[in-house]
Amino acid sequence: MSRAKYDPVKEHEVIGVYPGIKGFSIGFAQGGVPESPRFYRPIETRENFKMLFRGETPYWIPECGWILCDVQEFRPRQHPDNLANHQLLDGGEEVDFKQIGNVITGWFDLEYQWESLSGGATVRPGLIKVPDITKWEDYITMPDLDAMDWKAIAKDNTVFLGTDKVNQLGIQFGFWERLMNIMGVAEAAIALIDEDQKDGVHRFFDRLADLYSDYIRRICACCPIDSVFMHDDWGHQTGPFFSLAVCREMIVPYMKRVIDVCHDLGLVFEHHSCGKAEALVPAMIEEGDDLWFPQPTLNDVDGMLEKYNGASIAFAVVNPVLTSEMSEEEVRKLAREWVDKYKGKRALLTQNIYFPEKSDPTKYPIFKDEVYAYSRMAYQDADQ
Repeated sequence: MSRAKYDPVKEHEVIGVYPGIKGFSIGFAQGGVPESPRFYRPIETRENFKMLFRGETPYWIPECGWILCDVQEFRPRQHPDNLANHQLLDGGEEVDFKQIGNVITGWFDLEYQWESLSGGATVRPGLIKVPDITKWEDYITMPDLDAMDWKAIAKDNTVFLGTDKVNQLGIQFGFWERLMNIMGVAEAAIALIDEDQKDGVHRFFDRLADLYSDYIRRICACCPIDSVFMHDDWGHQTGPFFSLAVCREMIVPYMKRVIDVCHDLGLVFEHHSCGKAEALVPAMIEEGDDLWFPQPTLNDVDGMLEKYNGASIAFAVVNPVLTSEMSEEEVRKLAREWVDKYKGKRALLTQNIYFPEKSDPTKYPIFKDEVYAYSRMAYQDADQ
């Protein structure tokens, strides 16, 4: 059965609103995220997203990101790491972080210091929770998931997760980041390659894989989830934190266990990794990552799209710089050129958050509107 032809009137009609996010208020989302219009679409937005990852041609190029896109990022406040990072993307009320303070305790009883300039939280300087990874069981215990209020998570997010968007569960710290948090960056890097410490890292990662898998299963049992987004920054400004060989030995087996659980549940897995990490894409593919948004200022995104064209991984690609001097038609022309460049590839649109001073983010809604329309027309005969 062929898909419906693009309707330039009907598919730009507003048929409702997506709920705002009251608890999320950092950086580009000061004061929370407002309600946004819901436009008519020929299929559900989540279904269009999933088509790409099933190897099918979607109806239009999907748009990923944290807010105001095809994805409804979900980070319930009942998880203390989300509270510590001021990342409450859920259906709850706004939280007064000024009253709570900038130091909040997350999993493993780690104290996180909020830093407004970067919009994130890090373990308080000098607080090393695990001085010896070979004896980590003496210093920390695994979080008790039974203590979380699962009924409240389900009740609070019925409306928030009740749209046609891709409901994506965010997990704040992956395996490498968690190891850094409990040990410190330098100590964690050494532990990955020190033969005397590797066994302790393996034991810790083994238990972490069980924890993350259990958390994902429990969330899926009480909430409608389509995707999982895990933070694990593998790169810094000039390159990876570790070699491909070390990654394959120490991290990939445990990430793969978690990703296999996601795939068994029908979930798309997005690996969030800041930094220059393109050298580690083979490891991302081996563990089963479905999506990575590489920082375009540090990684050759176009090169990776070509190099890994036959692989299962997809890449998020930012829009070009849009300046205030550009007319609407100029913005739309850039959008059509963007689609012509990336259509047929395993690419998703995502808003360029690396704005130079001359860039005008208010032009982006025009750009994304044209990307939708033009890619919709480009793909409308895909089923014939």
